[in-house]
This record gives sequence, structure tokens and C-alpha cells, in this order.
Amino acid sequence: MLESNGSPERLRSHASPGDARPARSPRDTRSDASPRDTLLEFYGRVFGVAKGDLDTLDVTENNGEIWAAAARTPARVRTRRPSGLRALRLMPDGPKPTSTFLSCLGDRLHTARVNVSLDSLRALLLGRRIGVDLPDSYVAIAYDGLVLGCGRVQRSELHTLIPTGRRRELLEVLEDRTPPKDSKL
Repeated sequence: MLESNGSPERLRSHASPGDARPARSPRDTRSDASPRDTLLEFYGRVFGVAKGDLDTLDVTENNGEIWAAAARTPARVRTRRPSGLRALRLMPDGPKPTSTFLSCLGDRLHTARVNVSLDSLRALLLGRRIGVDLPDSYVAIAYDGLVLGCGRVQRSELHTLIPTGRRRELLEVLEDRTPPKDSKL
């Protein structure tokens, strides 16, 4: 029966009477796969990462995010966040990779890796989109062989999903490395 007081009964209304699993809210993006299986399947399918490259990681899910660490957090350590790096966010339209985790995987990314020119990188970091001949998907944005973060191709346009603070840092690095246009070097 559907109740209007926000009780758990409201969420059970979608389950059949014999269903042993608790019902989920329509916004719940969890699948029946374990966090480890979700991580391995996603990075293998989208980025061509070999299962063995991620197999030794300790993988946990916390608040719709999948985290990966080289070791478990000791039981005596109290923390609200899991140890390690956020590897995936579980979004309504499917998992979304994180820039930090993609950067750490670097050379282990064999597909969906877009190497961009300096001008294209600068445009992406400034929030512009660039035209690409790729199918819609998440990609790893790389410059000079180095993976810098996450991007997304939609309707043949690539845009960056690198966090704003990191984009600013990268722009500062580019400005420091680029000689002024009027320089006679």
C-alpha cells in the first residue's frame, strides 16, 4: 500500500509480495552487480583496461560512488569517506568515470583515449567544445601522452569533465610553459 508519510512502505510498493530484496527508489542507480564487478566491467568495456590491472584494488561503494584503494582502511581508523580514490559516480544514465582515477590509470587505458593538440587542450580547459569523429561516450583526455582527465563525446563534440579547480591549475601550467606570442625565441 502506498503511504504518504514517507515510510519505508512507500518504497516497497514497487516490489512483488514474494520479493526478498528491498524495493528501490526510482532514482536509485545501483545494479545487482557488486562495486568491484561494476568497476571492472565499466573500465574494461569503455577504456580497455585489463581486469588484472584492477584486480588487486579494494573496491567499496559509498553514497552512489565507487571507490578504489590499494589497501583496506584499518578498522581502528574512523572516517566518513572511504580510503583511496573515487573511481566512478553512479549516475541515472550509468556510471561516470572520474578524472583523478583516469589520470592514475594512464597507460592502462587502451581505448576511448583522445590525444589533443595544445590549442584543443586550451580550448577544452576554457570550457569550449571541439569537434571529433567519435561515437558518444566517456573518454580520457590526453596531451603529449599524459592522461589529464575525463571528457565526454556527445553528438560529435568533445567537452571536458575535468573539475574546474584542476582545469585552472592546468591552464596556469600551460601559461607558464608557453612563451609570449611576441617573443623572439
